[in-house]
Amino acid sequence: MDDNSGLSSDDLSDDIVSDEVRAELDEVFADTGAVPKPSRRLVSVDPDSSNDKSSDLSSGVSGDSARSPLRERLTGRVRGLIRRDESVPTAQPSAKSTPSPKVTTGPTGKKRVVISDDDSGPAPKPSGAARFRQRRIAVRRAAGRRRLRWFTVVGIVIAAILVVLLLLTSPILSIRSVDVEGNVYTNPTMLGEVISDLKGEPILTADVHGAELRLLAIPWVRDVEISTHLPSRVTIQIVEREPLAFYRAVDGFNRVIDRDGRVLDVIEGDPVDYTAIRGTGPNLSAGDFVGQPFLGATQLINALPAELSVRLIAMSVSAEGEVSMSLTNEVEVLFGRPDDFQAKLVGVVNEIKKQGSNKYATIDVSSGEPSVR
Repeated sequence: MDDNSGLSSDDLSDDIVSDEVRAELDEVFADTGAVPKPSRRLVSVDPDSSNDKSSDLSSGVSGDSARSPLRERLTGRVRGLIRRDESVPTAQPSAKSTPSPKVTTGPTGKKRVVISDDDSGPAPKPSGAARFRQRRIAVRRAAGRRRLRWFTVVGIVIAAILVVLLLLTSPILSIRSVDVEGNVYTNPTMLGEVISDLKGEPILTADVHGAELRLLAIPWVRDVEISTHLPSRVTIQIVEREPLAFYRAVDGFNRVIDRDGRVLDVIEGDPVDYTAIRGTGPNLSAGDFVGQPFLGATQLINALPAELSVRLIAMSVSAEGEVSMSLTNEVEVLFGRPDDFQAKLVGVVNEIKKQGSNKYATIDVSSGEPSVR
């Protein structure tokens, strides 16, 4: 091939030429009586080149005919088609339109017309069956995600339960030490039983409330609070009852009672630190509550003002259930029935102040109105 020709075999390709270009080629070869061999080639022409020479377009044109008028005519017509294709805008190809040529620049700097069958139009919409299949896949994926979330939540809950069970049964969180505060007269045997039952129990599930109820059953205990301290310590805080008086029962033993009339202890001798209530009382066990009139006498002792409390010697309960009080200077105060003690005490205090240094032996407030004799 002639290297100076406008067309060369290197510029040819197997792309399909348009129907218009093929028609022009058929017309040219019809004039010469030669029938070109059908081929799908890329026609490449440099329109700006001053060289009118071109390469063969098919195997039917070669040799000495490269400079013939036919060759020049063919070259001119191809150039015209290229210019016309470049100047006339092409319509947007449809799904069934013929391919349109594209002009590109080859490695040698020459322009090339590329005729492609590629369809650059919008992709066709999926059919109904395809849409149904896509929808079914999406539903399955959503259901899978929901199942995954559900399994995740269940797994977390199960793991948390297992951790809690391990902690509850672990010896690390069992009670190993018990501290007791505020116990003076509390029965040490009963207190020791409660402490022994607490030790070794899991600190998170130990029956603290039950232990408090057992301690409250001890006569000397007024209030109790049990607190836990991780990992293995328990503290018991006890508030004991305050003994206030005692009385001798029918069996000859003394019952120590507090302000609420609860029997705190049963002893043989007479305690010197508590006020005596003279009279024979019922046989009660520790932890029981005494009734009237001994309860009234105890309440009077607890309610006495300071000026009377320092003068108190003893309280007395008669067989008829009446209460009286013995003060220093051999003064006896008669309260009568164990009721309305607050008003009676106010009357007693006012009468003592009224009498001053006068001598008297009895103040009677059993009727509500104080009288002195």
